[in-house]
Amino acid sequence: MSSTPELTNPQAEQAAVACYLSTVVAVGNCIEEVCPAVGAMYRDRLHRLPRRLGFDATPQALEQSREAVETDLMEYSRTASAWIAAGSNHAAMLLEHLRRTEETLVASADLQRAFLQDLAEHIGTSAEVDEEAQLRVAFKRYAAGLRAYSRRALAEKLATIDELRRRREEIDAWLAQAKTSDFNDSETGLLNRQAAERRIQTQVGKNKPFCVILVGSHGLNMKDLADHLAATIRPYDVIFRWSQDELVTIFEASQAEIAARAQQIASWLGDGSSVTVLEHHAEEPAEQLIGRIESMLVPSPR
Repeated sequence: MSSTPELTNPQAEQAAVACYLSTVVAVGNCIEEVCPAVGAMYRDRLHRLPRRLGFDATPQALEQSREAVETDLMEYSRTASAWIAAGSNHAAMLLEHLRRTEETLVASADLQRAFLQDLAEHIGTSAEVDEEAQLRVAFKRYAAGLRAYSRRALAEKLATIDELRRRREEIDAWLAQAKTSDFNDSETGLLNRQAAERRIQTQVGKNKPFCVILVGSHGLNMKDLADHLAATIRPYDVIFRWSQDELVTIFEASQAEIAARAQQIASWLGDGSSVTVLEHHAEEPAEQLIGRIESMLVPSPR
């Protein structure tokens, strides 16, 4: 009877890392399957982790990757659940609208049938009338009835069309919320402010200390500044373009813990940029922190 050979410590560590990385890839595939509209962006992030760890599978790097995976999964779950819930709500409203439309169409068909039957009877009666004056009165009454019916039918159809148009616009907006392109800055290829605000909301939800690093450009090309910033931070940290001249990244640590690191980043970036650290206060809503970031922006020269 054969037995599985015992692994040495290095072999066991390599096997554990390989298992962890394959699990991360599998999770990335699953979240895209569950909600393709939202999951594609997060799948790509998770699939990049094995390539990064392939060159640096140290305990510290593994812990950093675990934190990154945890944050991405939390952000994905919040985003996907909100998107799916909104879709369910839109579907329910659309079904209700279709039910009301069906009732309106049935009532309109009944009214049309009754009106036409009544009109036919009146025309038949008028055919027996010999007096021209009586015919004129009858025809005027028929014309008035037709005009009233036409106005009512038109109003009902226009109301139905307007309601359908509103539902279509709402569903279009809902679908657009999950477009990956809506979270990318076209000029630099970085994630944009909308994605940054989403990440801040996720970090607030984790109830752990974190800081926003605001990097301002003073004449530097934003793509070059982003490349320089990427070289000074961990491979798992994400850079966002916050405004025309500012980038942000987020560190999951207190301001005291990253003070020295922030000074190093400022030194490495040089005089063409500025670095500001904004620590999230306990119980501070995401909107308030976003407002503080906004207040630190330097107006662009006109």
